[in-house]
Amino acid sequence: MAHDDSVLIESGLQVLKRYASRGETLSYDDLHRELGDPFKGADVAVQVGKLCDDITVQHSKATGLNLMISVLVRDSETGLPGEGFFQLAARLGRLPSTGDADAKRAFVLEQEHRVFMVFRPVKADTSGFAPNH
Repeated sequence: MAHDDSVLIESGLQVLKRYASRGETLSYDDLHRELGDPFKGADVAVQVGKLCDDITVQHSKATGLNLMISVLVRDSETGLPGEGFFQLAARLGRLPSTGDADAKRAFVLEQEHRVFMVFRPVKADTSGFAPNH
C-alpha cells in the first residue's frame, strides 16, 4: 500500500460506504474535504488517488468482493475516475488495459452498479400485505 495510515484508509472507506448507501458519487476534492484535508502540497490529487487505490485494495482483501469501491470518486471535469483507477483495475485483472473511452465508461457504470447493489439499503415492502409463506 502506498499509505501506511490504516486510519485514513478506514476513514476513506467509511466515507465511500456512506456515499454508496445513498447512491451518490463524489469528487476527489470532496473526498479530501470529507477526510479533513489530510494532504498538503501541489500533488493533493495524486495523493487522494493513491488513497483511493489503497481503499479499493483493502476493501477487496477484507471482503473478498471484486468491487472497485473507489469508482465513486470522480474527476469533477470528466465525470470519470482518474487514470490511476483504470491502471489499478488492470493490475487487479478486472479490466484489460485499454485506451478505449467507451470501454472505460462501461466498466465504470458496471462497477458503480455493483457498488450500489452492495451498499444501498434494501427497501422495505410497503404493500401492507404480509409475505406469503
